[in-house]
Amino acid sequence: MRAAKRSLLVLAVIVLAAASIAPRPGRSDGECFTVLVGRDASANGSVMIAHNEDDRGDIVVNLRKIASRDYGAPQKVDLGRGAFHATDGKTAGFLWIEATTQEYADSFVNEHGVLITSDSCPSLIRDEDLTDGGIGWMLRRLVAEKATSARDAVRIAGELIETYGYCASGRTYSIADTTEAWMLAALRGRHWYAQRVPDDEVAVLPNHFTIRAIDPGDPDHFMGSPDIVEYAAKNGWYDQAKDGPFDFKKAFERPSRREPAADGNALRHWRGLELLTGKTWEPGFDYPFSVKPGKKVTAEALMAVLRDHYEGTPYDATDGYKTGTPNHTKFRTICTASTINAFVVSLDAKRPEPLAASIWLAMGKPDTTVFLPLYYGVETLPPGAGTGGNTHDYALFAKQHFEDADIKAAKADLIHTKVLELEKIAEADYGPMHQTLEKELFPAERAFIESRPAFEKEFAALYAKDKAKALKKLDAYVAAAFESVAKVTDKLIAEASAK
Repeated sequence: MRAAKRSLLVLAVIVLAAASIAPRPGRSDGECFTVLVGRDASANGSVMIAHNEDDRGDIVVNLRKIASRDYGAPQKVDLGRGAFHATDGKTAGFLWIEATTQEYADSFVNEHGVLITSDSCPSLIRDEDLTDGGIGWMLRRLVAEKATSARDAVRIAGELIETYGYCASGRTYSIADTTEAWMLAALRGRHWYAQRVPDDEVAVLPNHFTIRAIDPGDPDHFMGSPDIVEYAAKNGWYDQAKDGPFDFKKAFERPSRREPAADGNALRHWRGLELLTGKTWEPGFDYPFSVKPGKKVTAEALMAVLRDHYEGTPYDATDGYKTGTPNHTKFRTICTASTINAFVVSLDAKRPEPLAASIWLAMGKPDTTVFLPLYYGVETLPPGAGTGGNTHDYALFAKQHFEDADIKAAKADLIHTKVLELEKIAEADYGPMHQTLEKELFPAERAFIESRPAFEKEFAALYAKDKAKALKKLDAYVAAAFESVAKVTDKLIAEASAK
């Protein structure tokens, strides 16, 4: 869409300080990858989410910490396509992992410890049943602003879909808190279904639906449109006599025309299952919703999954990086050329509140940068983490996100820019540069992982005595980590440029 046309979509603030949201046509069929871990399947008893965000274009990965706000009056929030959603004018605070200009690429953790991210899952539904263009970008933001638990987030998202209609082909939202992890599958129009990941299992999500059998009689593990089976049958996507028990994936997924080994979703799903279970699986399309892991899952194990290129398997297309970058091969890998950021989040109510949402964040492709330590409880983000104010402002957020000149003006100072520059250098000479990164950059990540337990213990003891002093310590810890990695990244860039 031309810039002039885009600008027409950004509306002025209207009655009751209505928000202005101007969605842009990003890749709704993107290539993200997510793993959800139930609390009893993790090594430390936390609910965990690991995610690679994949998108294309001139995108800035921008980290923001937005304070809660009470507008003092009800608001009409512009959903960007013609519809307006009425709220009470109160928003929760949230940490925002932003991918500028993209409609479906942001991730959030809010002050109640609710996380939401997503993966495109194209459906076979082509007809649109939408109110004034429906809802897209603002769905996850409204969830972040309002939800007090994962279950509450699922309910809110479902109500928004039913009220306005979902405008993309299909998508699965991964939603979690310190107790539960859910997948919510949204279909174009007003239908959706959600399933909870069993506490002792893990679920792998590439870009196809993974919800299979449903049980409306088990509200502890399932929520969704009550007429979902009838809806599928009415449209000819499900015939009980021919198909047997209802299968959400088979009913609504846009079928692949490729063999499993040539289908990036099937192959990534296969690899995720093998890595997490330690068992042998055959590449295919008929996988269970969730499985028991081979051993308790750690953050480090999830980092390794997000970095994976099928190393050591028949689908390792570069023979251990001898023939170039593994991010540009005939096989769609988990970490790939379009990966713009990655994170592993642990949600654990047993930690002191500022540490309850513990985050490892890679500000670029995780195979060429490190996962940085971060917590929701930081009061001030490190220099270079992101730009933009921390005061909630619907209209300003929309303008900055979709017409991102303000953010790009600060781009030179952002750590994402440094990470991206090093990534391009590494891609051009992957094998030797990978050895350099392993020697000079990745030891920083290992040091963060090893030192984190001691830091958290010290923080907890100090927090019990002096909260203000402890929070300053937290900010300093995170800032020092970001600064140290920025310096090493600058050094590696300078050395490569001098050659």
